[in-house]
Amino acid sequence: MATTVKFMSFRPCTFGNLRPTPNVTEMEAIRAAIEVDKTPRLEPIPEDLEGKELKILSSYRSALMWLEGGPTITRHDPKTEGGHGYAGWPPVGIREEVLLGENWIADVEFV
Repeated sequence: MATTVKFMSFRPCTFGNLRPTPNVTEMEAIRAAIEVDKTPRLEPIPEDLEGKELKILSSYRSALMWLEGGPTITRHDPKTEGGHGYAGWPPVGIREEVLLGENWIADVEFV
């Protein structure tokens, strides 16, 4: 099971997409996990993330993931099976295209 995301390449996001939304209780647990992160802050831009491997701190339905340093990714076309709004957790070595912030699409590898 992957615990880290490695950023491979980037391109501008030219489409809008609704992202998953945790409820209040789920967001409290997510917030608790990300508040302890003391990693220097990173912007969701290629200059800050190219070639970096960032630890997954928390997720919502294995589709929306919070990473160390602050970036958030959305697995908009997961390569793992799930159901009822859930994506299966990504295994080590799988590559996917994810939404990064509001302006970028990133090709990532889960490691």
